Amino acid sequence: MDPSFYRNMSTFYNKELNEAAQSATQEQQLNRMAGSSGSKSAPPDTNWTVYGPDASRGNLRVVENTVDDSDPRMRVGWASESSNKPNNVGEMSWMSTRDPQPLLWSMGDDEATPRPTDQASHYPYPDLSLPHPSLHLDFRMAVTLNPRISLGPTPFGHRNWISFISGRWSGSWGSGTVLPGGQDNQLIIGDGSAHLETNYILQTYDNPPAHIVVKTHGWRTGPPEILAQLADPEQADNVDPNSYKFRLFIDMETGDERYRDKVNCGMWVGSGMRKGAEVIYDAYRLS
Repeated sequence: MDPSFYRNMSTFYNKELNEAAQSATQEQQLNRMAGSSGSKSAPPDTNWTVYGPDASRGNLRVVENTVDDSDPRMRVGWASESSNKPNNVGEMSWMSTRDPQPLLWSMGDDEATPRPTDQASHYPYPDLSLPHPSLHLDFRMAVTLNPRISLGPTPFGHRNWISFISGRWSGSWGSGTVLPGGQDNQLIIGDGSAHLETNYILQTYDNPPAHIVVKTHGWRTGPPEILAQLADPEQADNVDPNSYKFRLFIDMETGDERYRDKVNCGMWVGSGMRKGAEVIYDAYRLS
């Protein structure tokens, strides 16, 4: 780039800075002259509200018939009003609290974040009724596991990798086997809880068979001593499945036209348990 460009820009900025400095000096002189006349400036008003903006707080507004050409602030419409709340602001219908709706939940004394006492003004569309989802048992799957491979402590927790030997499944829309090769990418956190991410391929008993990908993710939580027993295949059979929580979200997909309308847009939640070297899932379709 031409060096003269930088020289011209430097000259321009120096000129602007000099003019700004001269303007500031003149303003200080005017302020000293005004102070010597015995007048005292009023202290800033500390009783401001959102309804009474003050120019010192950076509120830019255009106010008709109040522009003073001698005040440079007025040239950009910077106006200050002492005033009060805007007129003609009535209560909106959606803000009404005269007829509060009944609570749709209960609140305990130990709730971490107390709910507002005025539920009607915070609960969206209290008179609107939405369709209620429902659950029904859709299929069960049992998978035999290989011994886990421990990857050790990672930045996110203790990582385990568990592959699957085989399995079987049956449900309202078909039945078949679980192919070898899937895996559970398992992350153990400090209290012993396990975050689970699994991948399976289901094969149907059709001829020719269809293949369906199953993906799950969820948590296995419970008392530390119970979770320690679940990690040992010899003790897992003796653990009551009601003594811990094994909950999953389940997604499925396939390109087979015989099953794609049944599984591709479906939603499931699952409940699981360990049984020796197997893991068993019940999948509930959400409808």
